[in-house]
Amino acid sequence: MKNLRKINQILLFIFIVFALFYFGSTFLIPFVFGIFFATLMSPFSNMLERVWGDRIFSSLISTLVVLIVVGGVMYIFVYQISLFVSDISSIRNEIQTMVKDLQDRIVTATNLSLEEQKNIWQNRSENLLNTLESGLTRFLGNILNTAAGFFLVLIYVFLLLYYRNKFSESVLMYIEKQNEEEVKDVLQSISRVVYQYLWGRAKVMSILAIMYYITFIIFDMPYALLLTIFGALVTIIPYLGPFISGIIPIIFSFIYLENIHTAIFFSAIIIVEQIIESYVLEPLIIGNEVKINPLIVIIAIVIGGAIWGLAGMILFVPIFAMIKIISNHTAGLKPVGYLLGNSKKARKKSNKS
Repeated sequence: MKNLRKINQILLFIFIVFALFYFGSTFLIPFVFGIFFATLMSPFSNMLERVWGDRIFSSLISTLVVLIVVGGVMYIFVYQISLFVSDISSIRNEIQTMVKDLQDRIVTATNLSLEEQKNIWQNRSENLLNTLESGLTRFLGNILNTAAGFFLVLIYVFLLLYYRNKFSESVLMYIEKQNEEEVKDVLQSISRVVYQYLWGRAKVMSILAIMYYITFIIFDMPYALLLTIFGALVTIIPYLGPFISGIIPIIFSFIYLENIHTAIFFSAIIIVEQIIESYVLEPLIIGNEVKINPLIVIIAIVIGGAIWGLAGMILFVPIFAMIKIISNHTAGLKPVGYLLGNSKKARKKSNKS
């Protein structure tokens, strides 16, 4: 009976948390973005404060850096999208040429007539195009909503940086005197690991963007900057993001490059760059300490997308990573940290005992 009551309490707590996420999304989405950007800029803000001795100045400059970098990337991305939209007619012509060439190849290989191919295509293309159009509309809508809340995020960043000591001090007010140093170490460890995750993710995305852009320039791909920014940004969504990041340039290569052999060679390079990003750069730069296991990542993406849309798919993975970090440093929650993580240390210990 006691265990059943404890399970019910845990389930009730989970229900309350997700209800809070769902109904409080208007406030929480920009606030969580603000927390992450503030965490990312804290070392820089601390350095400025040590040099100038002014908390307002250091917080303001750090917020301006976020505005310039993130706002600049968003502006370039939107501008490139506008150029892409203005060229839709020429893109349609390129696709029609590609389809006609593909149909001729199919006729040669299978003796399937153009009329039969046309019937097959008409039976399947309409639903596919409608699905793609609605998905693209939702995606662009989420981007515009995120951009609209960006200035609110900047306000949160400034205030979180300015009052950053208050949060740790308020936590310490609940702690007994003899445990204060231990709790301080835990808070510093959480902040350090979260910063490592965010800064590491930013570095991985930047390196991937450089590799992409060089590849696109070498192959003279159109919309190179748009594909680079989109390809780097979308990788922030684990598993799904890298797939989208790689498949879009590959599709463009078969539309625009001169022959199929060049497109295949280009596609192979993109796949290699994705492998380098996922299996070399991420473990090397981000590290395993902040990683959560693949099942939890998928659950986080699905739940985040259902509750917060695109923002949830981006934010819920680091939120779960933060929960894992906190759980690993809290005695009663260590099983939760073990469940979320991909380490097998706890299992080895249990086998020895």
